[in-house]
Amino acid sequence: MALATRERILEAAGTALLRNPNATVDHIAAEARVGRATVFRHFGSRAGLLRALASRAIAETDRVTRQAAAHACTATDALRLVTRAVVGAGEFFRFLDSAAELQDEPEIAAAYRRQISELTDLVGAARREGFIRPEVPTAWVVASIDGLIWAASRAVGDGELGVVQAQDLVWETIANGLSTERTRT
Repeated sequence: MALATRERILEAAGTALLRNPNATVDHIAAEARVGRATVFRHFGSRAGLLRALASRAIAETDRVTRQAAAHACTATDALRLVTRAVVGAGEFFRFLDSAAELQDEPEIAAAYRRQISELTDLVGAARREGFIRPEVPTAWVVASIDGLIWAASRAVGDGELGVVQAQDLVWETIANGLSTERTRT
Protein backbone atom coordinates (compact mmCIF):
# COMPACT_ATOMS: atom_id res chain seq x y z
CA MET A 1 0.00 0.00 0.00
CA ALA A 2 2.83 2.42 0.86
CA LEU A 3 4.46 1.76 -2.53
CA ALA A 4 1.18 2.44 -4.33
CA THR A 5 0.78 5.70 -2.40
CA ARG A 6 4.35 6.72 -3.18
CA GLU A 7 3.83 5.99 -6.90
CA ARG A 8 0.54 7.90 -6.90
CA ILE A 9 2.29 10.91 -5.36
CA LEU A 10 5.09 10.70 -7.94
CA GLU A 11 2.55 10.46 -10.79
CA ALA A 12 0.62 13.42 -9.40
CA ALA A 13 3.81 15.43 -8.93
CA GLY A 14 4.90 14.79 -12.50
CA THR A 15 1.51 15.89 -13.82
CA ALA A 16 1.25 18.93 -11.55
CA LEU A 17 4.80 20.09 -12.26
CA LEU A 18 4.22 19.88 -16.01
CA ARG A 19 1.27 22.22 -15.68
CA ASN A 20 2.95 24.47 -13.12
CA PRO A 21 6.67 24.12 -12.34
CA ASN A 22 6.05 25.96 -9.06
CA ALA A 23 3.29 23.60 -7.89
CA THR A 24 3.21 23.44 -4.11
CA VAL A 25 3.24 20.32 -1.97
CA ASP A 26 -0.38 21.13 -1.08
CA HIS A 27 -1.35 21.13 -4.75
CA ILE A 28 0.57 17.90 -5.43
CA ALA A 29 -1.00 16.24 -2.38
CA ALA A 30 -4.47 17.25 -3.53
CA GLU A 31 -3.76 15.89 -7.02
CA ALA A 32 -2.59 12.59 -5.47
CA ARG A 33 -5.62 12.54 -3.15
CA VAL A 34 -3.44 12.32 -0.05
CA GLY A 35 -2.71 14.70 2.76
CA ARG A 36 0.25 17.02 2.80
CA ALA A 37 1.67 15.06 5.76
CA THR A 38 1.68 11.90 3.62
CA VAL A 39 3.82 13.62 0.98
CA PHE A 40 6.26 14.75 3.66
CA ARG A 41 6.30 11.30 5.27
CA HIS A 42 7.33 9.72 1.95
CA PHE A 43 9.71 12.40 0.66
CA GLY A 44 10.64 14.69 3.56
CA SER A 45 10.33 17.91 1.56
CA ARG A 46 9.39 19.31 -1.84
CA ALA A 47 13.07 19.04 -2.80
CA GLY A 48 13.06 15.38 -1.75
CA LEU A 49 9.98 14.80 -3.88
CA LEU A 50 11.67 16.45 -6.88
CA ARG A 51 14.80 14.33 -6.36
CA ALA A 52 12.70 11.16 -6.20
CA LEU A 53 10.86 12.18 -9.36
CA ALA A 54 14.17 12.86 -11.12
CA SER A 55 15.60 9.52 -9.95
CA ARG A 56 12.52 7.80 -11.31
CA ALA A 57 12.94 9.61 -14.65
CA ILE A 58 16.60 8.58 -14.84
CA ALA A 59 15.76 4.95 -14.04
CA GLU A 60 12.97 4.87 -16.63
CA THR A 61 15.19 6.43 -19.29
CA ASP A 62 17.90 3.88 -18.50
CA ARG A 63 15.36 1.05 -18.65
CA VAL A 64 13.89 2.01 -22.03
CA THR A 65 17.30 2.65 -23.59
CA ARG A 66 18.66 -0.72 -22.43
CA GLN A 67 15.55 -2.48 -23.69
CA ALA A 68 15.65 -0.68 -27.05
CA ALA A 69 19.37 -1.28 -27.59
CA ALA A 70 18.95 -4.98 -26.79
CA HIS A 71 16.65 -5.37 -29.81
CA ALA A 72 18.99 -3.66 -32.28
CA CYS A 73 21.02 -5.45 -34.93
CA THR A 74 23.39 -2.54 -35.62
CA ALA A 75 24.55 0.59 -33.84
CA THR A 76 22.51 2.69 -36.28
CA ASP A 77 19.43 0.64 -35.50
CA ALA A 78 20.21 1.01 -31.79
CA LEU A 79 20.45 4.78 -32.22
CA ARG A 80 17.05 4.81 -33.94
CA LEU A 81 15.42 2.56 -31.35
CA VAL A 82 16.97 4.39 -28.40
CA THR A 83 15.90 7.84 -29.61
CA ARG A 84 12.37 6.54 -30.22
CA ALA A 85 12.30 4.95 -26.75
CA VAL A 86 13.52 8.07 -24.98
CA VAL A 87 11.02 10.29 -26.80
CA GLY A 88 8.34 7.76 -25.83
CA ALA A 89 9.38 8.03 -22.18
CA GLY A 90 9.27 11.82 -22.22
CA GLU A 91 6.41 11.92 -19.74
CA PHE A 92 8.85 10.78 -17.06
CA PHE A 93 11.49 13.47 -17.56
CA ARG A 94 9.65 16.37 -19.18
CA PHE A 95 9.26 18.16 -15.83
CA LEU A 96 13.08 18.37 -15.52
CA ASP A 97 13.07 21.03 -18.22
CA SER A 98 11.60 23.50 -15.74
CA ALA A 99 13.12 22.15 -12.51
CA ALA A 100 16.24 24.32 -12.47
CA GLU A 101 16.89 23.55 -8.80
CA LEU A 102 17.69 19.94 -9.73
CA GLN A 103 20.49 20.85 -12.12
CA ASP A 104 22.83 21.38 -9.17
CA GLU A 105 22.05 17.99 -7.65
CA PRO A 106 25.28 15.95 -7.98
CA GLU A 107 23.52 12.59 -8.39
CA ILE A 108 21.22 13.90 -11.12
CA ALA A 109 24.00 15.76 -12.92
CA ALA A 110 26.18 12.62 -12.80
CA ALA A 111 23.38 10.47 -14.23
CA TYR A 112 22.78 12.98 -17.04
CA ARG A 113 26.52 13.04 -17.86
CA ARG A 114 26.54 9.22 -17.90
CA GLN A 115 23.55 9.13 -20.25
CA ILE A 116 25.20 11.67 -22.56
CA SER A 117 28.40 9.59 -22.48
CA GLU A 118 26.41 6.50 -23.46
CA LEU A 119 24.79 8.46 -26.30
CA THR A 120 28.25 9.63 -27.39
CA ASP A 121 29.43 6.01 -27.51
CA LEU A 122 26.37 5.01 -29.54
CA VAL A 123 26.89 7.90 -31.97
CA GLY A 124 30.54 6.85 -32.32
CA ALA A 125 29.49 3.30 -33.16
CA ALA A 126 26.93 4.55 -35.71
CA ARG A 127 29.63 6.76 -37.21
CA ARG A 128 31.97 3.75 -37.55
CA GLU A 129 29.17 1.97 -39.44
CA GLY A 130 29.08 4.90 -41.84
CA PHE A 131 25.71 6.33 -40.78
CA ILE A 132 26.87 9.63 -39.28
CA ARG A 133 28.50 12.14 -41.61
CA PRO A 134 32.26 12.18 -40.89
CA GLU A 135 32.59 15.97 -41.10
CA VAL A 136 30.04 16.59 -38.34
CA PRO A 137 31.72 16.65 -34.90
CA THR A 138 30.47 14.01 -32.48
CA ALA A 139 29.78 16.65 -29.82
CA TRP A 140 27.49 18.44 -32.29
CA VAL A 141 25.66 15.22 -33.17
CA VAL A 142 25.13 14.37 -29.50
CA ALA A 143 23.99 17.89 -28.60
CA SER A 144 21.63 17.88 -31.59
CA ILE A 145 20.07 14.55 -30.63
CA ASP A 146 19.74 15.63 -27.01
CA GLY A 147 18.09 18.87 -28.11
CA LEU A 148 15.75 17.04 -30.48
CA ILE A 149 14.65 14.71 -27.70
CA TRP A 150 13.91 17.65 -25.38
CA ALA A 151 12.08 19.52 -28.17
CA ALA A 152 10.01 16.44 -28.97
CA SER A 153 9.19 15.92 -25.32
CA ARG A 154 8.09 19.52 -24.96
CA ALA A 155 5.97 19.37 -28.14
CA VAL A 156 4.26 16.18 -26.96
CA GLY A 157 3.67 17.65 -23.52
CA ASP A 158 2.20 20.80 -25.03
CA GLY A 159 -0.13 18.74 -27.22
CA GLU A 160 1.49 19.95 -30.45
CA LEU A 161 2.59 16.45 -31.51
CA GLY A 162 1.61 12.90 -30.73
CA VAL A 163 4.30 10.60 -29.39
CA VAL A 164 4.65 8.58 -32.60
CA GLN A 165 4.78 11.73 -34.73
CA ALA A 166 7.48 13.17 -32.45
CA GLN A 167 9.46 9.92 -32.60
CA ASP A 168 9.27 9.93 -36.40
CA LEU A 169 10.27 13.59 -36.66
CA VAL A 170 13.28 13.14 -34.38
CA TRP A 171 14.55 10.23 -36.44
CA GLU A 172 13.83 11.96 -39.77
CA THR A 173 15.76 15.00 -38.56
CA ILE A 174 18.71 12.83 -37.54
CA ALA A 175 18.61 10.81 -40.77
CA ASN A 176 18.27 13.87 -43.01
CA GLY A 177 20.59 16.23 -41.17
CA LEU A 178 23.35 14.14 -39.64
CA SER A 179 23.55 10.97 -41.66
CA THR A 180 25.45 10.04 -44.77
CA GLU A 181 22.23 8.55 -46.15
CA ARG A 182 20.10 11.72 -46.01
CA THR A 183 16.93 9.91 -46.93
CA ARG A 184 13.47 10.11 -45.49
CA THR A 185 12.79 7.05 -43.33
